[in-house]
Amino acid sequence: MRRRRRLVLVAGALLLIGTAAAAVHVGRSAWDLAEALDAAGDDAALAAEAVGSGDIEGAKAAADRLVDGISHEIPDDPLWFAAEALPGIGPNLSAARRAATAVVDVADGVAPAVLDTARDLEGADAEAAVRVLRHAAPSLARAAASRDHVADDLVDIDRNALVPQLAGGVGRVVDAVDALQPLTDGASQAADLVPAILGAEGDRRILVVLQNTAELRTGGGITGTFLELRARDGVLSLGAQRDSSQFSPVAAPLTTVPAAEVRSLGDGIGRYVQNASMTSDFRVTAELASAWWQKSGEAVPDVVVSMDPVVLSAILGAIGPVETPAGVLDQKNVIDRLLVEPYRTLDQDAQGRLFSDAAAAVFTAVTERARPAAMIPGLVGAVDEGRISVWSRHADEQVILAGTALAGPLARQDAAGPNAFAAYFNDATGGKLTPYLTVGLATRSGVCRADGLREVEVEVSLANSLTNRDAAILPVSVTGGGFYGVAAGHISPTLTVVTPPGWYAGGVSLDGAPSASVDADDGGRILVTRRVDVEPGGSHVLTFRFIAGPDVPPDAAVPELLHTPLLKRVEVASSAIGCPAA
Repeated sequence: MRRRRRLVLVAGALLLIGTAAAAVHVGRSAWDLAEALDAAGDDAALAAEAVGSGDIEGAKAAADRLVDGISHEIPDDPLWFAAEALPGIGPNLSAARRAATAVVDVADGVAPAVLDTARDLEGADAEAAVRVLRHAAPSLARAAASRDHVADDLVDIDRNALVPQLAGGVGRVVDAVDALQPLTDGASQAADLVPAILGAEGDRRILVVLQNTAELRTGGGITGTFLELRARDGVLSLGAQRDSSQFSPVAAPLTTVPAAEVRSLGDGIGRYVQNASMTSDFRVTAELASAWWQKSGEAVPDVVVSMDPVVLSAILGAIGPVETPAGVLDQKNVIDRLLVEPYRTLDQDAQGRLFSDAAAAVFTAVTERARPAAMIPGLVGAVDEGRISVWSRHADEQVILAGTALAGPLARQDAAGPNAFAAYFNDATGGKLTPYLTVGLATRSGVCRADGLREVEVEVSLANSLTNRDAAILPVSVTGGGFYGVAAGHISPTLTVVTPPGWYAGGVSLDGAPSASVDADDGGRILVTRRVDVEPGGSHVLTFRFIAGPDVPPDAAVPELLHTPLLKRVEVASSAIGCPAA
């Protein structure tokens, strides 16, 4: 009996020792892995910074350090996998292993294709860039798929369940993998689209439509200038061009315009060339631009590209100053030279010619000396702000474009998710007064109602920096001269706020007092429109209120507010809605 008890005690001791040893082994491995994840976060940040600055070799070196620093710390022994099944510590061990594996998988399966392509594009002109992208398309598609696979493996990690020593490193890895999606998807999409658009598979006609943001429209500004670029095997040449003054209004819209937008803004969207970007659906804008272009006697375009002068500024930052009829244009002076000075000093015909000729000079320089890789960093911000939109009449290309940030205002709102609202500006002044309009944007949200339905307020503050003296001495081309129902010097923007599906209009107030609005339903989205007149030196605040339908959860995320790209970037403030005292 004593012998049996001793054997039991010895066996128990051995079991305890073995368990302790296993725990020490797993614990030490976990500690090493946690430290490696922290270091990996630093190297990942360095790699991202290097990519952003165009230092491809620096990015590759940081990626190599990532793999070297963490690959040998990834556990592959049975003790670790057994420990992953334990309550408490198990989810931490699983998250650490999966995060470390993700780092290696990204460095091995994603980074090489993207970085090699970026290196090959350095210094390449458009013709060479087409060859690089066509060759890289398969590997970039695989890289995008690999990133998606890595993200799928991380998606169910509950960061709140992790110990603090591990949560930071794992969280940085998950965030980094998520942040890679626009890069990998964008690179793959570019490899599929750019060669075809630039004529690798046959001659292409690209219609560039320049928005004049001195007079606001939903998509940016009035459609002021049309330029045709012809592409063959990546070689671009400037073709025909037109100014908006060369297009006369028509009696009936040139294409079908959404009924909700006609109710909100009128049928002038399809009858006046300047209003082509008044619709939020860029497909309609592109169809209108194409129809106007063909009406002028030109051939149907393959692709329509819309951009504003802020994009021209970014282009000039990449290609350098350009000699134009407006003088030497560079990144710093282009806005003032094209959107302010001409309207103070030139008559209407001369204004249009100057804008058109200056744009032609810039795009001629693009065809002669642009390097696509050098232009990308400056254009990223313009794309994020919705300043560039692209549409293709070729269905296979449009399917890809429709899922990108280039698809126009409506598509951008869709992509932003179920909490995305949009505020669009359409100037009714008939002048060029955007440089004198100050805009503030804010959202408030919360639950105050007894029925538990969520509410959102979108606040738009508007200020006119002109004085009465300015109104008296500035030319009609700036003020509109009172010819469009707005007194000279007053700025009269029409504001339309568009909801995500599932919301209801809750009323509009102007400076705190209830105000009438025009409401329209566009397939489940509600459009609420109100025009406001801002006198010289004056300011006003419009507040749009919305009530969630029963399908919108009361704990929905803070609303995101997209908006017409303005001359200056506007930060959108957000806060909780102020519930009235009980």
